[in-house]
Amino acid sequence: MKPSTSFKITIATVLAAGFLGTSVLPVLALSRFSQARQPSSGSQGILVAGRLGFRVRVRPSRFRVGGFARGSCPPVTIAPVTPPTRPEETASDEEAPVDSTASAHPTLFVNIPAEMPGATAQLTLQNEAGEQELYSTKFTLTGKPGIVGIRIPESVPPLQVGQKYLWQVSVVCNANKPQDRLSTMSWVERVALDPTVASQINQATLREKSAIYAEAGIWQDTLSSLAELRLSNPNDQSVAQDWASLMQSVNLQDFANKPVVQIAGN
Repeated sequence: MKPSTSFKITIATVLAAGFLGTSVLPVLALSRFSQARQPSSGSQGILVAGRLGFRVRVRPSRFRVGGFARGSCPPVTIAPVTPPTRPEETASDEEAPVDSTASAHPTLFVNIPAEMPGATAQLTLQNEAGEQELYSTKFTLTGKPGIVGIRIPESVPPLQVGQKYLWQVSVVCNANKPQDRLSTMSWVERVALDPTVASQINQATLREKSAIYAEAGIWQDTLSSLAELRLSNPNDQSVAQDWASLMQSVNLQDFANKPVVQIAGN
């Protein structure tokens, strides 16, 4: 029987061992199905149909490398698409939280808030100490403001489970003045994926993947799955609602209506 469009389900994962204040888990909410959908054999009913949320765990932190703007660049700030720092996560303003990925070759995202025709961007990936460059790539931006992803290719040695990596993005605003640039940074750590979750992921659609990763508390892969959908389906209102809900759930309200304009390396 086809469910009513007013049908509403909320799925909440709660860990009962200890106080909730010491372990914050992701919550998924499904509301107002536009049409009936059956879960794939591996998804165990974890689907997104209009609302996707994420609660940030208390993340580890590492040293912060300050972003900067120079010269003829627009008076804007580029920023990683990561949940803002919470007071309990860092000891000082000189530290930045570390977000998780289960991927050996993740896609990393930044917000480019202004039109920059002809601008080029560079991603660099370094080891935890920041002393060894593991990967670097340059690419031309579309010139449109919005969310830009940079995929680390399969040809690069895989990120290692349990290792933390510093990544930085800089944008050269004027090809004739390469010293004029905007810059930002963030951290990522590769984590092991539970075998049951890995089995679900292997059988899931992109939309199901975003929900499964969110339930597992893995930010970068939740974001990446949904960003790919947003890029390939820019006029899909259901995907747009999922995106807005995800951004709002982690206090990234300024990104809630941002389009995904590019994923370099696709």
